Amino acid sequence: MSTDIQFPEFGIFAPKAEVAWTALQREYASRITGAELDHLFACLVFGLTSPAYAEREPALHFDVCRALVAMKLPSDRADAALHAVPEPTQPWVVSARELIESQGAKMGRRLQEMHIFNDDPVADADPSAPGRSANSEGKAA
Repeated sequence: MSTDIQFPEFGIFAPKAEVAWTALQREYASRITGAELDHLFACLVFGLTSPAYAEREPALHFDVCRALVAMKLPSDRADAALHAVPEPTQPWVVSARELIESQGAKMGRRLQEMHIFNDDPVADADPSAPGRSANSEGKAA
């Protein structure tokens, strides 16, 4: 089943989520359970999207997180990763989870700043349109 993406910000977050999944697998897959890895990914996605969705409806934020997690995980694993915190098999997993969510939030704030800085009605209307050029804004100086 293909997930219908209805969130305009999805295209901003999806590439970061893809890279994060690969990095998490490389770093942790051999050291923790699959459920723990899935949950770490869900925590990262939550952190990544929090700056953009913190002031919005929590259900919308959850739907965005679910859509991003479901890019890499089957439906049942995505649901489990978002709804349950697996019992840590290693003592460091709890602090890693907090650090990963925090790193996700930092990435999310950077993405949000870039999106706000490049806030262009033409680009918003046409996602394939390039944003304003930095060179076009300082020409008079």
